[in-house]
Amino acid sequence: MTNLHINKNNKLITLDIKDLYTNLPKQGINWPAKHWLQQTNISQEESIQIILLINIIMEQNYFQYNSQFYKPQKGIIMGSPLSGTLAELYLQRIDKDFIKQWLDSQKIKYYRRYIDDIIIIYDKDKTKGEHILQNINNIDTNLTFKLTSEYNNSINFLDLTIHREQNMMELGIHRKETSTDTTIHNMSNHPTEQKNAAFRYYINRLLSLPLTQKEKEKEWINILNMAHSNGFSTEQITKLKTQITKKTKETTTTNKTKTWATFTYNGRYIRKITNIFKKTAIKIAYRTTNNTFKLLTSEKQTKANLSGVHKLTCNTCKGAYVGQTGRTINIRYKAHIRYIKTNNPQSAYALHILNNRHEYGPLDETMQMIKTCTKGRYMNCWETMYIQEYHQKDSLITEQEPMEHNILFDCIHDTARTYDNHGLTTSQPAQGRQRPDQPSTT
Repeated sequence: MTNLHINKNNKLITLDIKDLYTNLPKQGINWPAKHWLQQTNISQEESIQIILLINIIMEQNYFQYNSQFYKPQKGIIMGSPLSGTLAELYLQRIDKDFIKQWLDSQKIKYYRRYIDDIIIIYDKDKTKGEHILQNINNIDTNLTFKLTSEYNNSINFLDLTIHREQNMMELGIHRKETSTDTTIHNMSNHPTEQKNAAFRYYINRLLSLPLTQKEKEKEWINILNMAHSNGFSTEQITKLKTQITKKTKETTTTNKTKTWATFTYNGRYIRKITNIFKKTAIKIAYRTTNNTFKLLTSEKQTKANLSGVHKLTCNTCKGAYVGQTGRTINIRYKAHIRYIKTNNPQSAYALHILNNRHEYGPLDETMQMIKTCTKGRYMNCWETMYIQEYHQKDSLITEQEPMEHNILFDCIHDTARTYDNHGLTTSQPAQGRQRPDQPSTT
């Protein structure tokens, strides 16, 4: 766009399609799909099968409101991975059959569309913005377009402000009035990569767009102000900009295949583990638990309905049995006692009590939840880690055999002890600590 040669007769308008997904006709999707399939080399039989599958997917459009289910008469599925492609097929056929004619007639000098947002440059001596709006609204009765005209030679399109200056276009960054410029705060317990992500995007946009020097300086000041509002210093953001600038200038000669592993981030000490993979082909990504979804969906648990990894102590020798349960702790305790009373050595704890003629105690005194979590691979991993820990302390009952020694679990224990010694975490008895770090399942 910045390379376009324009004159004083050229004007800017933008068009927005109102409620695109919910207004597209179900049957109307077929004809553009058939058209584009004919441009490919696939057989007629395959083409018929694809159209049939599209129709099946289009019919699976339901939504729920006030406990009632509804089926819309028109529109494509909101949120479906296929919906964006179907909408694009529909609009590209309109672009080809109608917009191309206007471009050939020179009434329209420039046309670009991003999904349902359109920008047009037209010649005011050959047509008017209102005429373009009327003609485009007559193309398809299912679609309604909204017109926005330029003001003071400028118009906003997506995240850009486009300014018409003599015989050329100049670009600036546009932020909506509702923009809060809020990012993850620098003091938040999130990985540095995630806290820097927003500023990486803003800086990359600043460096990649053909902005004028004045607009670049203006946007850099906006980025710094945003950083200060979110607890970042000027030095941090300037350093990040330097790193990004250097990286964009470097040319990558080899593309090595990387394998990704995910760790739960609960503090900087998790990097004691992830740093092990620095010189390997494994790339590390972090997930966080302190997000809005977790806050809204977390259920309050009482001791009676906890599930996870538990410790059951022998009342006589004080030996510990470590187990897991996806059910409530009450139910699991009763199962252990039932095995003892029926002389059934199904669990290692029951076997220990029966073989040694030891005593078991009440739930509140002998059973303790040491890690709450849901049933699955993470619970298996937590259980293995705690069995190893109690075995190393020589407090595990002999009837329970530990699995193969895992050095990663030692890293977790050592790091937690280091942080405890420096007063960075609450010191608790080792058997009662709920460790915040997520053990690797490697």
